[in-house]
Amino acid sequence: MWRLLILSALAALTCAHPHEVDETRLGATAIRIGALENRLKKIKEKLTDAEKHDPVSMFDELVARVDHKEGNGCSARHFQCGGHDRECISDLFVCDGHTDCHNGHDESEDVCSTAPVKAGNVFTGTTTWTSCLVRDDHVTRIAITSTRRVKFFTARVRVTAQVSADYVVGADHHTETDSSPYHGYYNFGTRKLVLFPDDLRHIAVVCEFNKGDDERAECSSQLASKHPCAHTLIHLQ
Repeated sequence: MWRLLILSALAALTCAHPHEVDETRLGATAIRIGALENRLKKIKEKLTDAEKHDPVSMFDELVARVDHKEGNGCSARHFQCGGHDRECISDLFVCDGHTDCHNGHDESEDVCSTAPVKAGNVFTGTTTWTSCLVRDDHVTRIAITSTRRVKFFTARVRVTAQVSADYVVGADHHTETDSSPYHGYYNFGTRKLVLFPDDLRHIAVVCEFNKGDDERAECSSQLASKHPCAHTLIHLQ
């Protein structure tokens, strides 16, 4: 039986027109080439995606999360120099133009980067009130409008911003936006953005960026007593 099938197939190929055989081979080759192109495209996409993730930044972010939960061995308003000896210096000495950490980390490019508060940055997030006021969750936007470093105090960056909140009000649940100018500073040593309202009817906002992550921060809306009233996890648009 198998011999008859094989002989029949050979006879069909022998009788087939040469052009038909070539077209069959070309079609099969085209299918294989298409499959290879798809595989190459997927590999290229994976490589492109891998380039977006800096392993050093990912490690720094992981360390920052651990430090945030367990502490980094330094007291408040102090900077952790890194390394095995857990050296701590005052945050006033960070990015002041003079090396104070033995490893020079306090004046390194990544520590002294102003990327989190670059003018034009717009951060958004959902605010949840826990005390002070009774409000439903709402969207908050923080738009950095300007930054400035003064020569006599380079450990801080002066920042102005526009802080907006979208509230759902009324029986028809329409949205109203409350926007107000803020001013404050960015602290290199603690990676905190502290903003005070120009209008005293509003309250201050303090945002803390994790090391290695300039696009997300945990923010707290605070009274003058530093009592937290609301929390917002913001991300760069």
